[in-house]
Amino acid sequence: MLRDKLKQRISNEPTECISYLKELVKSNRVYDGEALEIFIYVIKNGPEQLTNIQWDILLDKGLLPDFYVECDRCEDAIQWSDMYQAIFIKKDHCCPFCSYLVHKKDVRLLD
Repeated sequence: MLRDKLKQRISNEPTECISYLKELVKSNRVYDGEALEIFIYVIKNGPEQLTNIQWDILLDKGLLPDFYVECDRCEDAIQWSDMYQAIFIKKDHCCPFCSYLVHKKDVRLLD
């Protein structure tokens, strides 16, 4: 189910996804050669012309193992522009709002 949802999201938000793929490639995060090849193809040509086999590589060897998460706290989709931060910087797998709540140290309710 997540796989189909991700494929649809990439098709609906190609520009945002491509920006994220560029960030992954630029930071040398992609170690699988086939996945890297597909990432570069998508960056240059977009996802519209991918074959079924290329989609399988993009999803199964590329994004789903390590490079795509939904928010662990609210289970919403994390924006492509926030994905790198959630996975590699904060390492909390949360959207920005939930990440703020999770990392907030001094939470006080009004008296």
